[in-house]
Order: sequence, then C-alpha cells, then structure tokens
Amino acid sequence: MDNHAGSDSTASGSRGVVGRAPRSTPRTGAERGSGWPCLFQLAARQANVIASRQAIDRGVARSSLRERAVREGWERPFPGVYLLPGASLTPQARAVAAALATGTDAVISGRTALAIHGVTASWPLDVELLIPASRRRRPVDGIDVRRTTTLLPSDTVPYAGVALATVPRGFLDAARGTSRERLRALLIDARQRRLVTVEDIAARLDRAPRAVGRQRLAAACRDVAGSGADSPLVERVERWLEQLGYVLDVPPRVVETASRTLHPDITLAGLPVAIEVDGFAYHASRRELDLDQRKHNAYLLAGWTVLRIGWDRFAADRPGFLAELRAAIDRCGPQKSGTS
Repeated sequence: MDNHAGSDSTASGSRGVVGRAPRSTPRTGAERGSGWPCLFQLAARQANVIASRQAIDRGVARSSLRERAVREGWERPFPGVYLLPGASLTPQARAVAAALATGTDAVISGRTALAIHGVTASWPLDVELLIPASRRRRPVDGIDVRRTTTLLPSDTVPYAGVALATVPRGFLDAARGTSRERLRALLIDARQRRLVTVEDIAARLDRAPRAVGRQRLAAACRDVAGSGADSPLVERVERWLEQLGYVLDVPPRVVETASRTLHPDITLAGLPVAIEVDGFAYHASRRELDLDQRKHNAYLLAGWTVLRIGWDRFAADRPGFLAELRAAIDRCGPQKSGTS
C-alpha cells in the first residue's frame, strides 16, 4: 500500500515517556525466582508496557502472565500487550503498545511519530505504523498499519524498546493525508525548534519519487524555503525598500534564540529589525496563528523588532508602513540609520 522513504534524523527531539515501572510484588512461591524482575525492568524501558512474547522469552509462562494480569487488573490496550498496574496509558505508551502488538518489525511513523518527536501536539485517533510489504497483518482496532517496500535503516531510531521513524520519514508518511497548508505550518515550527531542516526532508524526497503525498510535501518545503507562492511579494518589498535607499541583508540573517531558529523574510543590515511578509495563503489556521504568536514572542525576547506587511497594505498604505519602519530604526539608536 505505502511506498514511502525517509531520511536521517535523530530522536533528540522525542518526548521521553519511560520511567520506573509501578511496583508489583510476586505473590506466590511459583512466581519467586522466575523472570518477573527482569520483565519489570524491561517494562520500565518501554513505557511500562510488555508483550506476552517478551514474558515468555524471559521465562514467564503465558498462563502465569495471564493469571497475574487478571488478578492485579492489568490493562490490555491491544491483543497480547499489557500495561502494568498503576501506570498511565499515555499517547506515547499507547504507540509503544501498538508497535509491540504488531510485531518486532513494526515502526511507529506518520502523524504518531511526529507527535512523539514533538513536531505536533495533536495525536491521530489510530496509532500509525509501518510494516514490511511482505508481511500480512490482521486489522486491529486503534492501529493503522501500512505496508512499505522502501523503509531504510536510516529511516528509524530506537524509542522505548521499539522502532520510531525519523522526523523526515514521519513527515513523508504523514503527507499522505495532510494538506499542504498543515504540512507547511508543521515544517516551519519544526525547523524553528531545530527538530529538522528543510534540506533533510528535501533530500529524502528525492529518493521517494512515488510516495503518496510527495508533491504536497515538496510544495510545503518550497514554501518554507522561501520559493513558494508568497516569494513575489517578498521580492517586491525588497526592491521597493532598496530603491528607497535601505540596506538589506542578502540573504536575510538567521535569528538564533534560546528555543528557536527564526528565518525572517527581510532583515535590515546591521540592525535588529526584521520584516515578515504575509501572503493571502498564510496565517489562516489556528496552528499558523499560534506559530506566529510564538515567533513574535521569540523575536521580542531576542531583542528584535519585527514589522509585518501583506498584499493589501503594500498596495494601499506604503507611507504608513514606512513611518513604522523609520520608528523601528530610530529605536535602534541615532548612530544607525538602516539606509545607505
């Protein structure tokens, strides 16, 4: 069904989910001296979730595991997988449980992987997984399994005892059912927070010519890189300011903050003044508005003044924008003019 491919990345941006396993003391003589301590140590490394096959591998009989689970009220999120008593079935733990239930070759990917990496705060209703195309899997409620022939070793990183798709691979799989606008907003935020670069994703796109959703993701990458639909307005604003004698950075400076890497559309040479150019297609969704607010706050905390201009104002109120630009330059001090 799925012929996607991802690229190298790290899980440094992943949200940790593992901790100490809830205390569970053996209650029978038969249980003492068995593989229970080893099993609980394993659960602590994989979000307090264990699979029946893992218990058997560690010397715990399937019947013993089942009896104890019933006696202590262990939750079973998916067939053959248990959540230890006292633990919470967080979205991350549910993803790990789904991967364990699907098999050792399952990979958490798509929107689920992006959520684990922290790219998005939204979790899909079903856990999204990849398995090799050669394998068949019966449908399980709550798990969306897609088969692939193009998964590379560099597409995955270890996560809580299972395999997790890298950020680029997660984007590629998520592109199947995600709009260009949504992909663009996620990419901007992920790049600002240093979770991925557009170059990482573009490089892997080159190796996935038949991936479903590839064109949407490629277009979103072009938008974020500055060569999308809004670039004509950026170019017009740049030419206009240069004709008025303003000296601009070419290319615009990158603004590094404590939490984000910001890429303004235009920066004035030698001054902490940036201009963001807003096209009609941008800043329409709640996600994009939230991103704009976070960017604005990051600029402010970094000591930058940011002005915004769109098509309407560029056409009807250039003098008003120029007055604001001069005021921003004046705030930088009399020794700096921003003009040649």
